[in-house]
Amino acid sequence: MLQVAGSAAASFGVTLLAILALRPVAIAVDLVDRPGGRKIHHGEVPVIGGLAMFVGLVLGMGLLKVPGSASAAFIAACAILVTIGLVDDRFNLSPFARLPGHMAASAVIIFGSGTAVTTLGHPLGGNEIVLGGYSSIAFTILITTAAINAFNMLDGMDGLAGANALIALIALAWVAWTGGTHIPAAFALVMAASVCAFLIFNLPVRFNRPLRCFMGDAGSTLLGFSVAWLCILLSQGAERAAAPVTMLWLVALPLFELLWSTLRRILLGVSPFKADADHFHHLLLKAGFSVRGAFAVFVLLSGLLAAVGLVADHFGLPDAYSFLLLIAAGVGTVRLMYRADIIVKLLPDYFRHAAPLIQTTTRSEA
Repeated sequence: MLQVAGSAAASFGVTLLAILALRPVAIAVDLVDRPGGRKIHHGEVPVIGGLAMFVGLVLGMGLLKVPGSASAAFIAACAILVTIGLVDDRFNLSPFARLPGHMAASAVIIFGSGTAVTTLGHPLGGNEIVLGGYSSIAFTILITTAAINAFNMLDGMDGLAGANALIALIALAWVAWTGGTHIPAAFALVMAASVCAFLIFNLPVRFNRPLRCFMGDAGSTLLGFSVAWLCILLSQGAERAAAPVTMLWLVALPLFELLWSTLRRILLGVSPFKADADHFHHLLLKAGFSVRGAFAVFVLLSGLLAAVGLVADHFGLPDAYSFLLLIAAGVGTVRLMYRADIIVKLLPDYFRHAAPLIQTTTRSEA
């Protein structure tokens, strides 16, 4: 525990210092986000959170001194994603230009550490759904790429992607630790510490406005991939700590956002990759929530969904029932977002629009 605490503290401290050190560099190389179009924040904001978290993560995981190839393959895959993300943050790549890199990172973790999805459990009841060979590789690449894009979609408002990742990482650490798999728990805590340092500069609060930074695509892809990797690590193999469907509960809100945004765009006859301003956080803002109010709704809802998943797993709820409950929660979440105008009227003024309206938001992602 002492080594884990020291590694997490080092990850936190280095991430914090990296953000401060990288600010002038980002400004010098024009790695900044400017308002305009769908970007309605105030001022030019350095996009350095992703790189800073990666630096902290590398140090923290290095201090853990975990034997084997898993951590090395993970860091190598993250390096690919952060590099592509930084290029995208600077030059605005198309989704199709980024996709091969995301798939390559997934391949690195599969072949470098042997981490892959081989079972989906019993989500439909009956026999276990087992994957093998090419189907296992293809499905692992699919879900890691989906997780990357899910967190990319959440990165449309200050603190949103980071807070959701933090909730997932804490839940994953709990699952790992109580399940007796201490190494993944240590990985999750080191990642969580790095995210905590970033959130100091990104939460929608007043004190951090002079030093605010964004995570950019480098950060959202890093977080999405990290959470996906831990979910696979903890739900597969003979020593798995939880059922695969439990992992879906821990990332339920990003999952609902991804699935609904994709379905909505297909129904409207547009490309699933076409960015818009109809994500969940946009719906809350349009309904009358303030930025801090919308952020609070997301944190509470994400925490509640993760807690339901943990409780269901603890009491051994069958996979099929847990999966049905998850679908119901997804439908309820989408319905909630579209009826948020009714809910906001019942809340204190703190949760409603304040002037200026959206001074803390960042860009909407695809």
